[in-house]
Amino acid sequence: MTDAITRTIDGEQILVAAFFVFFAYLVYYLRREDKREGYPLVDISPVGTVSEGFPGTPEPKVYALLDGGTTQMPHDEAPSRMLGRPLMRFPGAPLVPLGDPLLAEIGPGAYPLRKDEPMLSMGTPQLQPLRIAQEWRVTERETDPRGMPVVDGHDAGVGVVRDLWVDRGSKILRYLEVELTLPEAEGRRILLPIFYADIGRRRARVRVRVLMAHQFAQVPGLASLDQITAREEDRLNAFYAGGELFSRGLAGGLPVPGGNVAESVA
Repeated sequence: MTDAITRTIDGEQILVAAFFVFFAYLVYYLRREDKREGYPLVDISPVGTVSEGFPGTPEPKVYALLDGGTTQMPHDEAPSRMLGRPLMRFPGAPLVPLGDPLLAEIGPGAYPLRKDEPMLSMGTPQLQPLRIAQEWRVTERETDPRGMPVVDGHDAGVGVVRDLWVDRGSKILRYLEVELTLPEAEGRRILLPIFYADIGRRRARVRVRVLMAHQFAQVPGLASLDQITAREEDRLNAFYAGGELFSRGLAGGLPVPGGNVAESVA
């Protein structure tokens, strides 16, 4: 046996053993590296239980960003402003909102704390209204919703579409800019995600089914009406996503434990 190291071990056995050792280390390395964001997990039930699992969270590493500057991963994040409580006292228990469920930031209304800066596309803010992105326009074959009234699912008036926001990166219409006509927020401008807008061609109106009229006054605003930051966009979309569950569910008679049902369906 010319390839035998001893009478019981040969070269093939060593290669197989080396492969398994390398593969085990690869799994360990990848599992450890994917904990650079989102770990350690903190469960609020029962009280601030920290969970890392195996392997533990890696040491911080500094990364260069495409748009300049650096970031550190893992990084410390401020705790969420979540207003909820565990339904039961065991790790992983579902959360129920406290107070107004649309402002509790739980479930579909939760969002990550990304940078409070605009996302860029070729050095320009990726999301901008047509009054700034003047190289964009609505084609003649499409319905231009500017000037159309906005109503909720019960046809209650909310506001009027004043402008359109385009996504330079995805090259799609992303938001409608709505000027509210509600007594408690008259003249205030908010953004409406196009995916929640039902633009009616025949009746020339925009219907939004995920929120009721009075809830539009609570839609998160922008620091600047000419641009939106990554964090503002997440907070905005989370509010409408929360309305998809809580607002429509309450309107249909679905109780939300711990929520202020009377205010939500008023």
